[in-house]
Amino acid sequence: MSTPAKAPLPPIRPALPADAAGLQTLFARSMLGAAWLPAGSVVDTDFAQNSQGEAVWVCADPAGPVLGLIAVYAAGGFIHHLYVAPEAQGCGVGRALVDSLDAWLPRPWRLKCVIANQAAFAFYAHTGWVETGRDRSSQGEYAVLRRF
Repeated sequence: MSTPAKAPLPPIRPALPADAAGLQTLFARSMLGAAWLPAGSVVDTDFAQNSQGEAVWVCADPAGPVLGLIAVYAAGGFIHHLYVAPEAQGCGVGRALVDSLDAWLPRPWRLKCVIANQAAFAFYAHTGWVETGRDRSSQGEYAVLRRF
């Protein structure tokens, strides 16, 4: 018996103004559903405000939903946001978004990952990120990760 072929991912491309509603929906959904945030955390769900000055790329068909987003401060190689829709997790969207950076963003790259966000922490460990430090914020203890 053969295994069914995986459907190809939608393209990774720079976000367009037409993506604004989809970006906002995915970001708000991700933040409001973040069970790893400490109880009582104040969550700012305004994506446009939270990604101001960042290069934003998406995994989305022009006529389809935004399945994933990555927002980067290009000057410092700092990934500020990486979110994948729950229904697209485990399908390669996160890896494709990160790997797309090789085309335009010099390494090393940096990011912070809250330790309690175990799924994200495991993803980064599995995809070659190296922990270079730890600190604490209002969202809890986080690791500073680099990809060389």
